[in-house]
Amino acid sequence: MILDPQRVQDITRNKASLITAISQLFLSELPAMIDSIELQMEQGDPKALSNAVHRLKSALGNFANTSYYQEISALEKSALEADAQQWRANWLTAKDKLDTLSTELKQMAGL
Repeated sequence: MILDPQRVQDITRNKASLITAISQLFLSELPAMIDSIELQMEQGDPKALSNAVHRLKSALGNFANTSYYQEISALEKSALEADAQQWRANWLTAKDKLDTLSTELKQMAGL
């Protein structure tokens, strides 16, 4: 499980309408965040890539378990120093988990 349901319940005080609202907002912005990361990856600007991953990491702070949050945090840092090919492989692994998170979030929010 990538989602941290307890975190979501804590930040929303377990209010169903708020869970639904923040879930919808995150899910609606997620494709643009992914596109931004992939664009910066293709353009080869490590600083811009790190910034794009930081935006995703910030949004994940409301939803993701600690392990996944740390994985994205490591991606943010490694964007500035890692070899591009290795970074891409790590990104693809992390990106696959976003699909899982989206499904879990939709289920929790009743979407």
